[in-house]
Amino acid sequence: FHSITTGASNDIEQATKIARAMISNPRLLILDEPTAGLDVLTRDEILDILRDYMEQEDCTILISSHISSDLESLCDDLYIIDYGHMIMHEEMDTLLSLYGVLKVSKEDYENLDKDYLLAVMKEPFGYSCLTNVRQFYSENYPTIVIEQNHIDTMIPILLKGERL
Repeated sequence: FHSITTGASNDIEQATKIARAMISNPRLLILDEPTAGLDVLTRDEILDILRDYMEQEDCTILISSHISSDLESLCDDLYIIDYGHMIMHEEMDTLLSLYGVLKVSKEDYENLDKDYLLAVMKEPFGYSCLTNVRQFYSENYPTIVIEQNHIDTMIPILLKGERL
């Protein structure tokens, strides 16, 4: 078990911290913002190293990060924690393939089947609605805008919206 907190402004120093934590092949590696502040090339190299590490048997990485693209490309599972309470746990493949954000007007929201909505947030144009059955809405409501889910579009709806 190794845990490191990164945040150094120097890319080499940050990469060295991660390499040092991995050198003894711990079964669990806990990383806090491992790619924060890195240039694009160093960030990609670190992510490649972490992917290689995860392919080893019995190796797990627990990552806390605000860089959603890192999480989407690296993680198997996503846990969203708000003030110490877990508000969501989902496999990343499921999240990216089945979830979606509906952008609907006030009128469209009134006529919308809300059975498959997880959370709704009021917007200037109407509502943003999070669903885990994007396919249902694309088949039954062909005129509404449905964005493929990304962590950055989902989190504000879960945290600031009304959970259904």
